[in-house]
Amino acid sequence: MATATTAHASSFGNKAFEKVEPNLSKSVSLFDPSQHLCFEKPKENVMLKDLGLSEEGAIAPLAITDPFPLFSLDCVRRMREEMFQEKIINGYHQRMEPGCYTLRGFIDHAPFIESVWRSPEVMDAVCKAAGVDLEVIFEYEMAHINVQVEGLTNDTPLTSMIPPAVPQPHAAVTTVEEAEKAQAAQMAAAGPWHKDCYPWVLITMLSDTTNMIGGETGIRKGDGTIVKQRGPGVGWAYLLQGGCVEHIALKSFGGERIAMVTSLRPKDPMQLDLSSLGGVKGNSEWDPLFKQWSLYRLSVIEQRIHILQEKIRNEKLTYPEIREAMLEWKEGVFKYMEHTTGQMKGTQPDLTKYQKFFD
Repeated sequence: MATATTAHASSFGNKAFEKVEPNLSKSVSLFDPSQHLCFEKPKENVMLKDLGLSEEGAIAPLAITDPFPLFSLDCVRRMREEMFQEKIINGYHQRMEPGCYTLRGFIDHAPFIESVWRSPEVMDAVCKAAGVDLEVIFEYEMAHINVQVEGLTNDTPLTSMIPPAVPQPHAAVTTVEEAEKAQAAQMAAAGPWHKDCYPWVLITMLSDTTNMIGGETGIRKGDGTIVKQRGPGVGWAYLLQGGCVEHIALKSFGGERIAMVTSLRPKDPMQLDLSSLGGVKGNSEWDPLFKQWSLYRLSVIEQRIHILQEKIRNEKLTYPEIREAMLEWKEGVFKYMEHTTGQMKGTQPDLTKYQKFFD
């Protein structure tokens, strides 16, 4: 398919907004699937076995989908307007390396973005793409934003580099050879490679990829070789079973790279769910993180209680079968809660150490 970019760019023009916040839509309307959703099911997918990876711990055989169109350019514009408000950038940014920062935990200040991920139509599209019923793990992980801005250094005030609301084409300033050399160095480093804490992620491209070099997700196959995946246009997305697949976000060249990561879990409470907090505790505020983690885990237990109740109520079980079902449930819930509470140990990291990059 062409791209969402080429299909809609002419109606918005190419001039960047000087500031985002003054251009926030005056309408208080939220996500409207008739205007903002342009989903088409991915045509092909890559399975774990295709990458030489084990299906142990997986909830489906799928490793990663082909990119697929999901959101219109107007939807992306609304999301970018909202996430790049000064109060969100100042209150929820973190910086790990020059040129890049993240936004996390800001969903209470982003009603449009929240309405996107609470939309039944959006979640239905995501489930159709994955081939398995999924739901957002909890609010804190609805919209983790990865931002890379060309020209941003440790000394640059972050609010002076607010990206425009309408994504702009990249300037073709780097050759493929230069990019591949830089990416090879990045991929050789051990730190950036990771598996996700949560079973699935949906990665949505919020940037114009015209002339973009790099900016892919690198995926390590079972034999150690690397394959790359990137949404081909604004509003395109792809699903990755990131809890099973080792991957890395690769640097882009020539402009911005803004991607939204939404973390997902199986909707079925009886499905295997190996979610953990190990990789996110270090860059999250613990009060909302632990609250939402606990409520999600208790909700799963509540659903499992109802399933067991229905089993005992409606099936003709003998008393040894009832006792065995209760014992099995008890052992399962003890292990589940032991893991749940074990994830909430440690000392809250000092997130203010990142502020020095922006003062």
